[in-house]
Amino acid sequence: MGHFGFSYIGLLFLLLLFIPNIIWTKKKPEGYTADGENPVLSLFEHIGQVFVCCCSLIFSDFNFLD
Repeated sequence: MGHFGFSYIGLLFLLLLFIPNIIWTKKKPEGYTADGENPVLSLFEHIGQVFVCCCSLIFSDFNFLD
């Protein structure tokens, strides 16, 4: 558990998460604003996103061929 190395499965998972988000940012609904969002929850969300991205790429435990 917790073996360091590049995880290509983690990269695949991240691509599956990021591609729909990128498409959504290009085609946002008209009139959408993020004004009502709680800034503390938004901060925790961004911290979690960075943590998951780093962990999914630097731990090679999910690779099938290792």
